[in-house]
Amino acid sequence: MQERQRVLRHDILGQREIHLYPLPASEAATELSRFAHELWQMPNMDGYFDHSHIANMREHQHQAEHGFATLPGGGILEILSIPTLPNQVMGFHLFSVFDPADEADPGRVIGYTIWSLERGAADFGRAEAVRMAFDIFPPYREQRYSKVPFTNHSIYNISRRILYRHRPRRFLVDARSQISATRSSRSLKRAIYYLKRGYFPPDQQALADSCLDRLTRHQPVSPRTLRKLLRLSQAVFWVFPVEEYV
Repeated sequence: MQERQRVLRHDILGQREIHLYPLPASEAATELSRFAHELWQMPNMDGYFDHSHIANMREHQHQAEHGFATLPGGGILEILSIPTLPNQVMGFHLFSVFDPADEADPGRVIGYTIWSLERGAADFGRAEAVRMAFDIFPPYREQRYSKVPFTNHSIYNISRRILYRHRPRRFLVDARSQISATRSSRSLKRAIYYLKRGYFPPDQQALADSCLDRLTRHQPVSPRTLRKLLRLSQAVFWVFPVEEYV
């Protein structure tokens, strides 16, 4: 739990807040078209990314917002937020990166986050839980885009920082589509990624805690242990608990 509190304080609470501002529908339409064009150029996206998401964003592009963040390597990230359902209970963050030293740089579309809110009994504007799914396109993963250096982790945390405005008690990640059965990378690698971010399957927390303990001490976790974790857990979602508020 100390490591999860460290992640919360450092990655979410300890970073500068990102403000989103309304974006005119015409500009949102242009940016959405650019995203769709880049999306369908990526391998394996047809059948992996639901076409209806684009149509739903088109219906709500008049509610689009955008904001900017400076990446640790000095690049600029633009976040375009577009809901896909009424009352903004579900939507997307679309990411583009820019090189501030190159005035002619049109930016590169690098990926997206899809999010949804479980409002439950939370107060107005808040949510009991936030579900997130995240994908950086293959050409830009693991610092492959050298012009604007960034890590998947830094982009992921920006989405968490924005969505923290709903003051959720939990962040959730789908155990199947994002970890055990994803087409975007190997399941064991994805499990390590989310363990490092502080997530755990609630029905196998003790085993997940032992993995996180080793990772925080810079010790390897064996593939056998990871396979055991994925095999034993029947949880639909992995959980990152948020129990501290500012």
